[in-house]
Amino acid sequence: MSMNRRDFLKTSALATLATGAATRTRVGLAGPGAASDDVLLFVYLRGAMDGLSFVAPIAGELRVQYEQARSATRIPASGANAALPLANSGGLWGLHPRASGLHTLYQDGKLAIVHAVGMTQQPVTRSHFDAQAFMEYGLGGLSGSEGWLTRHLRTGGLPASIPIPSLCVGAITSTSLLASTETITMASGGAFRLDTGDWAWRASDVSGNTGFVDLLPALWQGASELERKGRQALDSLALIRPIDFNAYVPANGAVYDGGSLGSQMKMLATLIKREDLGLRIATVDYGGWDTHNGQGNPTQGWDYFGNLVEEFSGALTAFCTDLDGSHLGRVNIIVMSEFGRRVLENDAGGTDHGYGNIALVLGGAVNGGQTYGSFPGLATEQLFERADVGVTTDYRHILAEAVNRRLRNPHLPAVFPGYTDYAPLGIFQGTDLPPADYEMIFASGFEA
Repeated sequence: MSMNRRDFLKTSALATLATGAATRTRVGLAGPGAASDDVLLFVYLRGAMDGLSFVAPIAGELRVQYEQARSATRIPASGANAALPLANSGGLWGLHPRASGLHTLYQDGKLAIVHAVGMTQQPVTRSHFDAQAFMEYGLGGLSGSEGWLTRHLRTGGLPASIPIPSLCVGAITSTSLLASTETITMASGGAFRLDTGDWAWRASDVSGNTGFVDLLPALWQGASELERKGRQALDSLALIRPIDFNAYVPANGAVYDGGSLGSQMKMLATLIKREDLGLRIATVDYGGWDTHNGQGNPTQGWDYFGNLVEEFSGALTAFCTDLDGSHLGRVNIIVMSEFGRRVLENDAGGTDHGYGNIALVLGGAVNGGQTYGSFPGLATEQLFERADVGVTTDYRHILAEAVNRRLRNPHLPAVFPGYTDYAPLGIFQGTDLPPADYEMIFASGFEA
């Protein structure tokens, strides 16, 4: 098959912008505009974060059992570098000492912690790749062809006029947004550009040379799928390209550190405040939590786990501080990891793959300042397979509550196929919509 220069330019440009192209195909299960204007941010801690170090037992029999299982990775309960006590937890739990910003958010009622969260389906997988994928498919331990957030975007009643409904912050689109045709994927504010190739292609100049960005609209005037997606990609580019991310000044004295996560959260805050973009869904990854050896603890000079906690806490604290006031009330943040770590530390000063873990929920509409969920205990007979923290809260309970109460999408059977026992924990403010029945084949109202 031959390809002329014009077709080559079309195809090459589309490949560059593919992650920003949006076909805007949505299922008509809810009328346009039925959704709220809330934003849901799904933060994934890849690598299986150790929940027993992030939120450690500080009193009672749990503390005794915890100390019997851990020494090299132990978080102190008192003295220097001790865990920060969590109010409304029965005096039993404390936050990692290097998460002081998150502790302040907890005290302010903007952070809630859920114990013993995970996938309830058997058999349990301890593979990072499988567990991450299963959780992001939202299918109860099964593989799929699209992510749970993609299904929400299709069924949530978002107005068709929203130019940028979803954003994946990173180099690769997350599985939770797999198969989404209206998600932009970009690692930084400066990444979503057409600034490659000869300099004269970047923009038209006084010599009469037509720049690449100015050339593309003329190439994408046809009715083909390629050209239609190209026009939509250019629409997204036209909105983001003029934004001067470097000139952004955070509000409320918020200070983002120079780390990659802080930079990403700062970019995200910039876009959320641009309400003309209509951003409703975003995902962010923060990895490095696979601490099989040298995990560290706060009393050591080199505290690997603590370094991660500090950067993570600082980035989310700056983000919430920046948005506080006119924006945080509609921003809902859910933080999860694929599974927890084994209760008993290993001989390499680390922890191996486990099962149940914590989840964090932040935002202005969160019933924070308290812990949720039932912790199954740390006695050997209480552990899953006599080794791991068990799971008492299906992670989909948290996601479904956010989708229902905050995003106002009642089509939970569509977002989480096979999930039938919606049981809100009361983490999010708002009222519940009755979960709606769903049958994709009979849905009408497809947007062309």
